[in-house]
Amino acid sequence: MGLFNYTPADRATGRTVQIHRFRMLTGDRVFRLLSVASLVLIWQIIAGLRLLELPSPVETCRVFVDLIVNGDPLYNKTLPQIVWASLLIVIKACMLSFIVAVPLGVLMGAVEKLRRYFDSTIEMIRPIPPLAWIPLAYVLFANTGSPTEYVQIFVVFIGALFPVLLNTIHGISMVNRIHIEAARTMGASPRQVLLRVMLPGALPAIFSGIRVGFGVGWMCIVAAEFVGGKLGIGYYIWSSYSIGGRTAEIISGMVAIGIVGSLINRIILSAEKRLVPWR
Repeated sequence: MGLFNYTPADRATGRTVQIHRFRMLTGDRVFRLLSVASLVLIWQIIAGLRLLELPSPVETCRVFVDLIVNGDPLYNKTLPQIVWASLLIVIKACMLSFIVAVPLGVLMGAVEKLRRYFDSTIEMIRPIPPLAWIPLAYVLFANTGSPTEYVQIFVVFIGALFPVLLNTIHGISMVNRIHIEAARTMGASPRQVLLRVMLPGALPAIFSGIRVGFGVGWMCIVAAEFVGGKLGIGYYIWSSYSIGGRTAEIISGMVAIGIVGSLINRIILSAEKRLVPWR
């Protein structure tokens, strides 16, 4: 039988597999929609019975759409503009964090003595919550042109650094030693072993760290804007609370945070599938 000569039985088997995959995907989507619908139903019941002072889902949806299209008259900005102000800080800080964390993690994972040298320092600093750095950061960046922005970048940097660093170290250390020895036996230099064997082998763990790092960074910027922000989604939520009577706006901001966080996660997963197809 030739390479492209499929029998009717082969075609039938292929169609069966495709139908099975389609049903699985459809069932998974329906299950997710039911989960969201259940949450909205519970919300509607709580709002309808006045168990809590919450606007109804319909009212909140109306406010959410209005914020996207027309913006908030108190701030003269649309919700996407407000979210983008926060996201821009997160992108800057996370990129800076990854530039530091990945090379350092690769070196620490590959060089045992270097890992021992930094291990105690990392384990002492890592448990400190990123938000605990805010007062010190304001002291460090007090003489800069825009201390608030530098503080936010610093806090997000700290939050995103350790997930990427630790995952990179773990990924490098978990590379199969047989692959390393095989490369050395074939005459590969230490640099080639590092770049062509160890780094590709660690990419899945590195991407996992990047996903977690972006997530932590996105949470950090919201909290940092609560403390000293002048623009951004965290500042918008907190100021809406301070004004009072703007619960729908608060929930709309929270929904925007969730949507953006989910999109970031999906983008990184998509990039991982393209760059790490062997995972």
